[in-house]
Amino acid sequence: MARPNPIRRIMDYPLPTIADQKRKIFRPTDDEVTYAYNIINRYVFDNQLRRPLITQGRVPQCWGVCKWLQHPETSKYYTEIALVDKWFCAQWFMNTIAHEMVHQWQWEVYREENGGIYEFSGGHGPSFFSWRERFDYYGLHLKTTHRMLKWFKYQDFTKC
Repeated sequence: MARPNPIRRIMDYPLPTIADQKRKIFRPTDDEVTYAYNIINRYVFDNQLRRPLITQGRVPQCWGVCKWLQHPETSKYYTEIALVDKWFCAQWFMNTIAHEMVHQWQWEVYREENGGIYEFSGGHGPSFFSWRERFDYYGLHLKTTHRMLKWFKYQDFTKC
């Protein structure tokens, strides 16, 4: 078993009841979002990432998205992470923000290490899944998507 750390402490915390989860009772504050980002960046990504703008609200058809944007005045690129603001549980939130941080890593680190070539950016290919073992170590689960109905049936990220 992995040594205790703040990420695993959150991931191992008992889940709320299914009835409570269906009401999406976990609504993180901006401070909680910042804390989650910082501990994932520190432990999983070895502080390689620059903190992007992280917004919460409505995100159509997904739980979160990492956008690669160009600043209109300076032509410099930057990332932005948009997340929904209501979650089944803290664990679902942690998995989602970590997932989006992998996309941020793909844009900011992996792409630059490969000459800035567009093919080495975003997506759910080999560079994305190269983080799976590290995620497992910290109690996170890296998948392209988690199925909501299977989550309510099994309450287990490896089965949904």
